[in-house]
Amino acid sequence: MEFFHQVLPHWIPQVFAYVTQLGNAGLFFVLGALLYWTSDDREKYGFLLAATLGALSLTLALKGFFALARPPETYHVVNASGYGFPSGHALGSTVFWVLLALTFDRGSRATRLAVAGVIVALICLTRLVLGVHFTVDVIAGVGIGLVYLAVLIGGFKRRPRPAFALAVLWAFAALCIVVLMPPVTAALAETDLVDAVTALGGTVGALIAWESVGPPDGTVSRSTAVVGLFSLGVLSYIGLQASLPLAAIFAINAVVQGVIVAYPKIVGRRGIRA
Repeated sequence: MEFFHQVLPHWIPQVFAYVTQLGNAGLFFVLGALLYWTSDDREKYGFLLAATLGALSLTLALKGFFALARPPETYHVVNASGYGFPSGHALGSTVFWVLLALTFDRGSRATRLAVAGVIVALICLTRLVLGVHFTVDVIAGVGIGLVYLAVLIGGFKRRPRPAFALAVLWAFAALCIVVLMPPVTAALAETDLVDAVTALGGTVGALIAWESVGPPDGTVSRSTAVVGLFSLGVLSYIGLQASLPLAAIFAINAVVQGVIVAYPKIVGRRGIRA
């Protein structure tokens, strides 16, 4: 980090502050939802959603368990709070972008994987340039993400149901870790608790929706997809930003992820098909 701060022009970190959004969870769910809603093979993109939820929940559990600090704030170019190991951007982007490359069916597989590798490497680099992670944080994030993918693909054969169930397990583990191993500061304890409840609500809602509707038939029109994303975005923002009771946070996130899974069935029943 010291090396980057010494040799890079001052504007590079500012650009990387935007590039790092390629590893943002919100982007994963927007792209994942659009692919899931508009694809004829909803099973494989349902697996992508489940794997992404699991990766984010696993990150929370590991961060709480290891409780390793980020670099000093003097290095931070952007705001970053909570524990640093492993890097959530590195772990989540590895699972999402690599699995997307394996799932997408355009172009050659080697080209898709190469593009995914470049994106993941770039995201990891941004976390170092922005001063919010140590090198070991991003290396561990990529490694854990690859192992998690291998377990999901090799053990679950790309089936969404067990992948959603495992995501619930990781979210519950994250909540238990926060309760049994609370952070040293009250502010961090509250943030971690909200994050764990958010993850648990989202994973439970997605699993229930999948069990209820399965891979629904039909596709969603572009206009209906925009309406759905906007509505869920507003609801998700309320759940993340408003000072609400934990039960309300759980419920809101359960509804958001549940509706993402069930949306094609919902709009189909209303006759709003592409």
